[in-house]
Amino acid sequence: MIPKVLIVGLGGIGSNLVELVVPALERCVLNVHIDLMDDDLVEAANVGHQRFTTEDIAVHKVKSLKDRFSANSTVTVDSIPHKLVDSSQLIGYDIVIVAVDRMEPRNLVHDSSASWLDLRCQGDGYIIIDHNSNQDIVDSIPGNKTATSCQVEGALDYQNLEFGFAMCATLGAQWLFQSIRQCYGYNTQLPSFRMGNITGGEMNWIGGV
Repeated sequence: MIPKVLIVGLGGIGSNLVELVVPALERCVLNVHIDLMDDDLVEAANVGHQRFTTEDIAVHKVKSLKDRFSANSTVTVDSIPHKLVDSSQLIGYDIVIVAVDRMEPRNLVHDSSASWLDLRCQGDGYIIIDHNSNQDIVDSIPGNKTATSCQVEGALDYQNLEFGFAMCATLGAQWLFQSIRQCYGYNTQLPSFRMGNITGGEMNWIGGV
């Protein structure tokens, strides 16, 4: 059976993850169906760190990326231009990746029966947790009460852009690619829980993993 994947959120993390993993899956002839979920339109502020160009402005992010990979032969990409607001939207997926800036969809994904990965960043910092992560760690990570950009507030005004989103996207692409290989019976390892920042390096969680 062809694995069915849902990627929720196509901002700095999600759009770069898609750009990394879809051509790799196609190159390795791994059949997979990927749904992209996000209700946002591309804005001028997204160009530069998200995988969109000025030609994509005012187009749904999901449509832009779906159209980009429409000629694929083994990887089917489809678009869902909506927010994740209910657990029923997760039914039928083998793998779910959530890369959003709000806690509500993260919590829905954590409670799902799918294999899941939660990717978060701000500035050059990053956190990845998945369905195999120690639950004490998952519960201890503070959540943001309001939507938070992957760039530190005010950074772009000072001509600064940081790349925690790219680190998250790379780790997420590795995790997803190997998860799909596992669906096809390959014995392979996935990236585990990690937290850190590009400048300072990885940080150990107090009390262990």
